[in-house]
Amino acid sequence: MEKITYLKRVSTALQGLLVFDDILRENKIKDFYKLLRTVTEPNFDMEKVYLAYHNFYRSLAGDNWVEYIIECLCTVQNEFTLRAARTGYNGFAPSNLQDVARDLAVIQSLAKISPQNLLEIIEQRFKNEVKIKEVHAIFHDSLSPENWPIWNWGFSLTDNDSIDYCRAEACKWLDKQRKNLIISFIQEPNWKNNIVNLVNFYYEIGCGIYGKYGAFKIHDSENKLVGIKNPDPIRLKNLICQEREQAIVLNNTINFLDGYSANNIILYGNRGTGKSSLVKALLNEYISKGLRLVQLKKNQISFFPQLIKILQEIPLKFIIFIDDLSFNDEEEDYKSLKSLLEGGVEARPDNVLIYATSNRRHLVKESFADRQSDDVHSRDTMEEKLSLADRFGITVTFLSPDQETYLKIVEELAVQNNLNIDRDELRQRALKWVMMHNGRSGRTAKQFIDHLSGTLNREKTS
Repeated sequence: MEKITYLKRVSTALQGLLVFDDILRENKIKDFYKLLRTVTEPNFDMEKVYLAYHNFYRSLAGDNWVEYIIECLCTVQNEFTLRAARTGYNGFAPSNLQDVARDLAVIQSLAKISPQNLLEIIEQRFKNEVKIKEVHAIFHDSLSPENWPIWNWGFSLTDNDSIDYCRAEACKWLDKQRKNLIISFIQEPNWKNNIVNLVNFYYEIGCGIYGKYGAFKIHDSENKLVGIKNPDPIRLKNLICQEREQAIVLNNTINFLDGYSANNIILYGNRGTGKSSLVKALLNEYISKGLRLVQLKKNQISFFPQLIKILQEIPLKFIIFIDDLSFNDEEEDYKSLKSLLEGGVEARPDNVLIYATSNRRHLVKESFADRQSDDVHSRDTMEEKLSLADRFGITVTFLSPDQETYLKIVEELAVQNNLNIDRDELRQRALKWVMMHNGRSGRTAKQFIDHLSGTLNREKTS
């Protein structure tokens, strides 16, 4: 009875969470809570217990239960965590943190419940309270509680050093910060004493999904922000012979991150010249300085005002990335974008910039019909279309490399990929490749190196 009473105390205390009650909306915690209630019901129903137990086991899907609970603390977004993200620990009086300490003690009691604890109680109640022979006949042998699966619970400090699921530096950095916080909880006997570390995490890393992901996109059907699990791992060092272009973009980005005035940027040039790669590489370079990247498709521009309202409340820096931006003469979204860039009623918040790429110098397609229009204000109409690019404060032009620059890119990528090949042979193969493929560009060089790497590795094993 004492063990059952403990479970009842925990399930009751969970309903009294004051600061972190958000975690009760997490599906896995909801499933565990339902399991606790089912196991401790006055009228013990073995079938219901069996279903609740296995439903929770499936929902956990191999995660470590203790680690998952701590991760929920990392990704909660509410008034407390947002305030912590803005002000840090010094923004709270001791009395403000009493409810936090109380909640952490309750959540720790939840984490202490092991599958072995539950199975022991289930087996005892089954033997002592279930008198129907048919039920005993069903939950026998393989269906006996002693043979039910055991989820991961006993946390080891080496558990987080397992498989590296994401190659992007931004992911690795965020994962390391969460790992450090998880370890601080595991090593602390009383979780309520870990408030400083938790608040510092919100302040230095972020809260909600912004503490879990570095890159985001807009869900196609639900118009909400979702994290990108595996963003592009591209680094600035992988973008060769791009010094001029990088210097302009990096200077503007650093000003932005350091709280100084900065401009929206349009990156214009031929395909394959590294425009998009440069923007995506910024995340992997500056994630630790509070940068986050939000990918916005052209057909999602109407969501921009709503997106701005969401991001301006988050104390991080966001670059909204619009790739391959251009409009035909029938599309009207360019008018909305012009207003958003400059001249709208609602000002763009200081923590948001727009970086867009385009293969077209004039972002709105201009036709001869525009020039020959019967509209008495046709010139004004044409100028309105052509002025969109001017709304970006900075235009960075990317040029296709000449032959020697292309070969220099190839040679540097070969070094970065540890390819052991004679320089003259490398150059000859690279020139042959470019004649049969997409012309000289950084992208073509990368595609050639990927092909060559696979070929050479295959030759080694044959």
